[in-house]
Amino acid sequence: MALAACNQQAPRDILLGTMDRTPPPQCGESAMIEPWQCMGLDGVCIRTKRWDICTTIMQPTLHTRLPVALEAGLAAMRAKLDSPSFTLPEPTETMTTCLMSDRRQWSNLAKVILPAHAVAMQGLGRGGFTSEGVALLYDIDRRSHCRDTMALSLHEGWHQYAQTALIRPLPPWVDEGLATIMEGFKLLPDGLEIDHAANRQRQRRAWWMLRRGRMLPLGEFAADDPHAAMARGSTALLDYYGQAWAVMRFMLDDPDRARIIQDIIESTATGRQSPQSPLDDPRLDIAFRAWCSTDLRPDWWR
Repeated sequence: MALAACNQQAPRDILLGTMDRTPPPQCGESAMIEPWQCMGLDGVCIRTKRWDICTTIMQPTLHTRLPVALEAGLAAMRAKLDSPSFTLPEPTETMTTCLMSDRRQWSNLAKVILPAHAVAMQGLGRGGFTSEGVALLYDIDRRSHCRDTMALSLHEGWHQYAQTALIRPLPPWVDEGLATIMEGFKLLPDGLEIDHAANRQRQRRAWWMLRRGRMLPLGEFAADDPHAAMARGSTALLDYYGQAWAVMRFMLDDPDRARIIQDIIESTATGRQSPQSPLDDPRLDIAFRAWCSTDLRPDWWR
């Protein structure tokens, strides 16, 4: 979940403190790991070309896989969204992901990073937030493979990129849709593979929403946002993200619709006027529901 900042000291400076800001590894180089402390807790900071990943989760599997997933996931997203006339820009600064080992640590740090939002953030069942390119998250797996925690980090990784590379905020339905797309990956015995369609949790949610008549008309969905959904309760929030994933899959599944998303991103990256939301077209809503009925149906339903 992306949030606007309201504290005077930058979250990145709070988290990294006096840590040596030596140049991070470049693409193709191994990640650099160094000790990190936060609120008296010992952890590590894993540095890549675009990310500083600070964590108190002492799982070697996470330390190995997450840096690769973030860099590869963003590279795949940018390749998907680049157009012949426009290449998505690099982030203007290194992005910082802070992963605490439990919710208590996360809650305490949230009060320091974003005190005005700390109370509202306690309403998150599972998750975290991003501000000024800094993601503050916690372990939602409690298992060595850290699959859900990695998906969460990838989701917030898109928000980090959008906050540090684009001039203006994206419309919520575009920003959250792309964030849910970035969650997709497959774990392999010796690593992972980025696969933006591999998101069974979102797919299952969207499919049941369709079957139970809970999908919002696209125009109504475009006017919604995750903060309003969170205020309506955890079910509404999960529904919002399920539909955001389905809508973005639908838009990127067709070259003409994908160009609409590319045009929206280009406008926010360059500062020019944003195009009108395509989701207000009732014909698109009909096409979306038809696509969901055929392309969204999970294998276990067939």
